Order: sequence, then C-alpha cells, then structure tokens
Amino acid sequence: MDFILKCLPQELVNLIVKHNINKIEEIRIRCGKQVILNMGTIEVVLKYVINQNEILKILQNMCNNSIYAYQNQIINGFITLPGGNRVGIAGNVVCNDNKVSNISHIYSLNIRISHEIDGASNEAIGYILDTKNNTIYNTLIVSPPGCGKTTIIRDIAKRISNGIPEINFRGIDVCIVDERNEIAALNKGIAYNDVGIRTDIVDNIPKSLGIRMAVRSMAPKVIISDEIGNLDDAEIVNYAVCSGVRCLFTAHGSSMDDLMKNREISRLINMKLFNKIIFLDELHKSKVKQIINI
Repeated sequence: MDFILKCLPQELVNLIVKHNINKIEEIRIRCGKQVILNMGTIEVVLKYVINQNEILKILQNMCNNSIYAYQNQIINGFITLPGGNRVGIAGNVVCNDNKVSNISHIYSLNIRISHEIDGASNEAIGYILDTKNNTIYNTLIVSPPGCGKTTIIRDIAKRISNGIPEINFRGIDVCIVDERNEIAALNKGIAYNDVGIRTDIVDNIPKSLGIRMAVRSMAPKVIISDEIGNLDDAEIVNYAVCSGVRCLFTAHGSSMDDLMKNREISRLINMKLFNKIIFLDELHKSKVKQIINI
C-alpha cells in the first residue's frame, strides 16, 4: 500500500489516509469523476475529482516512469505492482490485426489491493484436502471477481506446503504458476507473500508455459494457478493432471451453468479432470456457497 500511495497525488493521499487503509480493497479512479474507495461492503466516495493528466501521471509513477517497459501487461488491461497489487486499465483501445496493441487516452484505473489473510481458507480447505493420500483433490474454485479466490489459494498453498500438524498432514512440494504475480508477489526473487516453505514460484509467464516448466523441472506434488478459461489453459490442465500432479485452479463464474458456457472449462469438467468444484459466496468473502463432487 505504501508504494501505491507514493504514486497518487498528495491531496488524494491525504483524503485516503483518513480512512482505515488496511480495509481498502479497491481504489476506483475515473477521469472527471470522484475517486471511490471500496472497503468490502462499504463504499466511500471521496471529494476529489481526478483529471486525465493526473491519471497518466499515476500510471507513469506505477511504471517507474517507463510505461514502455510495462507495455506487454498494459495491452492485457492491467499492470502488477510490488506486493501483488494489480491495476486494471480502461480507455481507448488500439487494435491491429484483431489484437490489442495499446491502450491510449486512459479513462480509468482500478487499483486492487492484495490482502494476505491468515486462515482465509479455513472453510474451503476441508473440502480440498485428500488426507488419506496426504495431498489435495484436483479442485476448481469459482466465483465472480473480488470474492476472495486468490486470497484463498494463497492461504492453501502456505498450509499444505508447511504442513498441518493438527490433522497430521505432512508438508508437500507445491509450485505456484503466478501469471499475473498476484499470489506470491515475487519481486527480484523474493516472495512478499508467505506461500510456504516447500513452495516454488514461477511468475510472469503464461500458464501454458509455466505449468509445463514446473512439471518437468520442479517435480511438484501440487500445482496452483489462478484464473483458467482459454484453450491454452485447458490443454495445460489436462497435461498436468495426466502427469500425476494434483492441481488447484480458479475460474470466474457464479454457477455451474456459467462454467458450462465456457467451452474449454466445460470440456475439462466433462473429462472429469476435477474432483471438486467449489463455488464461493458472492456476498460473504471467502465463504463456501456450494460444493460439487465429480
């Protein structure tokens, strides 16, 4: 959070710090509009209207005055900051050959604050652990954005990596394939989030490459990654599971109907590659709404 505050106009910072910054989940910045703080079930509209020059300056600060160096992230609609915080970007999208080449005249930024919450997986982990074999079930955790999926899988990684003595669960080797650098928040070889003593991290790489690299080189018992849903993801999930590695992934959706509308995820479900699908409660963060056993 300190890095984010340093990137914002001082007058805006003065308004933000009047609130409990530890509870801020999102800072919504839109050109010509008042800045909004999302604090879970509470929304705070600040008396600060931001202009486009300020938005560009904020983005430049976040990119260490080298927006070009972040161009590959920007064309995907986000950049990742130290600590695993992510900034969504919206504006005038420039396309060439049906591919995004740039986002210009930026209209809004959605600064999502990463929170490491010890025990966030207390409810979900009971459904995921395969205690008989001292591993986990192949599991897909599903919810709309902002319901705590990443926070939960980060906590699960730490617990299964360290071991859970109270249930005689021995620590196992885990590899996190952290495409957007939100789970472990790796920076210059240092993980700023605690993901466990037996956890290896591959970051800033497409899952289709990172998972294959992890299986071949790190011999993990469990692979954990966030937000699957496209063709490449489906193929690499199949590869990992068929390699004998247990997998924990997340996906967007609110129901089984939503998942089955995604051709690639529905294919994985029909192939019975997942043992469990866990839907999170949309109103109560990190709470389980439904379990489907396959």
